[in-house]
This record gives sequence, structure tokens and C-alpha cells, in this order.
Amino acid sequence: MLSPGLLAKVGGLEDPADLLNLPLIDPTDPWWVVDWFTTAGVAAPDLSSRTEMQVGVQSLAAQGALAGHGVVILTPAFFATELAEGRLVQAFPLVRGSGSSYWLVYLEARRRAPKIRAFRDWILAAASVSP
Repeated sequence: MLSPGLLAKVGGLEDPADLLNLPLIDPTDPWWVVDWFTTAGVAAPDLSSRTEMQVGVQSLAAQGALAGHGVVILTPAFFATELAEGRLVQAFPLVRGSGSSYWLVYLEARRRAPKIRAFRDWILAAASVSP
């Protein structure tokens, strides 16, 4: 994802490999090479010598992208508002999941506790958000 301003500044992007011409936020994040570029059909680039911004946390990386400092890999569901409002743009429709799972665990005897039900309902609603 990137800011609309950065996208306009470069005149658009035609191919996933075009991202290599832009500053990458967290270029040493394995998601870039191992997952995203490979899934996009781009030969695995060597990003080890790139000195762009490295933050290690999606919320901070997103702030860099929102400010127009570069392109970032983000979880679309976490930034649905920014995408819907047009403050961030998903450069290409490719979304690569991690294959990881999350589990909500609680004692069966506590399943009707109001705070557990409220949290369960909230987390289930949040997890069903589409990008």
C-alpha cells in the first residue's frame, strides 16, 4: 500500500516489479521477498542493501506510507478505513495470507460471562471485515 500522493508522483504503477523503483518501508521484512514479490511473479530481488525506513510494526509502517514516504506491506483488514477513505491505495489486488490461525480460548464454564461474550462477539465481528 502507498499514499495516493506517492502513486500520483510516480505516474502510476503498471507491474508489481515497478514497486522496486520506490522506497520500501521495512525492506528487510521477509514478507516482501519470500511472500509478496514471489507470489506476484517477480524474481526474488535482493533488498538487503536498501536503507529505506525500518520500523517493524504495521501501525508505524502505515504512518510512513500515509505520509508518502514509501510502499508498505499491510494487512488490508487492519487498514480498511484508510483504504475506504482513499488515504491509502492498494497498488495491486494481490493479497497473500500467512496461513496462520488465531484461537479464542476460554473455559466452557465461563462462556456465558458477559465480558467473554462481549469480547467474543467483538472479535468475531472484527475478523469478518472484508478489505
